[in-house]
Amino acid sequence: MESMTVPNPLRHAVHPLLPGPFAVAPSADGVAPSPAVSQLVSAQVRALLESSPAFYALADEKRHEMRDNLEKIAAYTAALIQDEWASSQRIGQTPVLRQTVIDDAPIAEAASAAPATALLLGQPNKGPAVDEFSPRAASQVASVTRDTLNAIAFPTFVADLIKGTFQAIVDASIQQMEAYGNLLSNVAKTVDQFMADNISDNNARDYLAGSYPGHFRVDVTDEGARIRVRDSASDLGKPDFRGHMGVESDGDLSDEFAEEKLVPAARRHLAKSRHQMLSTMVLMGINRIVITSGRIAAKMGFRIDTKDVGRAESASQFDWKNQAEFSFGGGLAGFFSGGPQGNIRNTVAYVSSSKKESADSIDVHADLTGEVDLKFKSDYFPMERFAKPELMALIQGHTPNPPANAPVTGSAAGPSAPAPTT
Repeated sequence: MESMTVPNPLRHAVHPLLPGPFAVAPSADGVAPSPAVSQLVSAQVRALLESSPAFYALADEKRHEMRDNLEKIAAYTAALIQDEWASSQRIGQTPVLRQTVIDDAPIAEAASAAPATALLLGQPNKGPAVDEFSPRAASQVASVTRDTLNAIAFPTFVADLIKGTFQAIVDASIQQMEAYGNLLSNVAKTVDQFMADNISDNNARDYLAGSYPGHFRVDVTDEGARIRVRDSASDLGKPDFRGHMGVESDGDLSDEFAEEKLVPAARRHLAKSRHQMLSTMVLMGINRIVITSGRIAAKMGFRIDTKDVGRAESASQFDWKNQAEFSFGGGLAGFFSGGPQGNIRNTVAYVSSSKKESADSIDVHADLTGEVDLKFKSDYFPMERFAKPELMALIQGHTPNPPANAPVTGSAAGPSAPAPTT
């Protein structure tokens, strides 16, 4: 049994890859258009330009310049292709058609690969099916927008902004009125009542140690704080406690005298001075904040960007192979009697490859802005809205100089002023 391989018919085809004057060997000096290529390109460029009406709208100089430039570009491009095909033919390779398809949008009908018979008949090969490409990002725009806007809840944001602004104004007014009411209740008390509620013995001890630092100090033990006389107090002399704090009797400057006589006197003196000061402040008028006008603004910015990219590439090639096998049996007798026996096998191999890739992205931006602009003025609490005349007279009597501290009344407060109490 002997076998031999028949050469590839495509390699030795009757029609070469580069026919006629184009089948020239590559030049060793570099790629340059041959006369045949230049003539072919010139004819094609002229036919293309002369078929365009816009070409004749140009000036003669511009037309010649455009034609020369296009012929030069096309001639060198054709020369590169000629050189590539001639090199492939010289080393025994068959050029393979490689096609790249970029999908801009999905196609309704599927594109399938053409059978081998179609390629043999000269029909173009179809690329890989591109209907599998789906613009996922673009198809999600509606749902992403809906979900984002529902999550932001802009109407709720606006309602909360308005509610929070007015609630803050109301809370501020309530706090101002409550503070003023507490102040009135304190200054309406007697000095002893004010002292019992607001001034402690420790406050009095601190006041004594601060007023007479050379005579007293505060000693803090596990049993509590006590006022103590310093050892150097006798060198400084005895202060005028009667004139300062109204102590009824003067005694020896000792720890017992300071704790039993001076601490109660200092406590009452401190309560009296603070009581008088608060009473004077109330009668002079306590400032408050009154909102006169304002503006509430809310806005939302929303932007969504999507991007879908699909790419498909395909390549194909035919490979022909012919193989013949012959056998001779029985030596010379068999050769002369039976003759040779054999078979011929023709095979065609079709190689096809494809590559697909896609990418998508969604970019969402949402901005919420809330702005509150309030205008206000300062006013004072009208005392007659909170206190009766007899209470106002009582508070006036608690001031150091009652005739000079008449109550401030008749405030020109607007509708936001608090209602009078009974």
